[in-house]
Amino acid sequence: GAMADNSAIETLPDCKDQRGNVLNGSIDQLKVVMKSRSGRPQTKVTGVVSQILPEDHEGLPHQKYTLTVSGEIKLLIVSNLDFGRVPLKVGQTLTVCGEFKKVGQGMIHWTHFDPHGGHPDGFTVANGVLYGDKEER
Repeated sequence: GAMADNSAIETLPDCKDQRGNVLNGSIDQLKVVMKSRSGRPQTKVTGVVSQILPEDHEGLPHQKYTLTVSGEIKLLIVSNLDFGRVPLKVGQTLTVCGEFKKVGQGMIHWTHFDPHGGHPDGFTVANGVLYGDKEER
């Protein structure tokens, strides 16, 4: 087929959990994950960037920011720069697919594909553009 123009993606990938179920990214799904005690569930959220934090260059370099979901839930998002830099602006809406960890209200990391294939693929969508689907180096 023709090469797709990368500026806008017609079909964004599904965010799937460990069992291969497609996550719908609803606030109810997020609240279930936040209450759950099981492992490190794959999670999909859409929210507004509320704060951009200093990047972490200890070990693997990461972008860090907070995403406010439904105006009430504040999640820390940690995004590995080896899989590309997400252009961030406070107030912009993003969709993030990644692994939820109980840190504060919650943290999502692993927002990129797994080059080794052992982990559900994550990603970030900003302005209709997909990030985290390829390695930058």
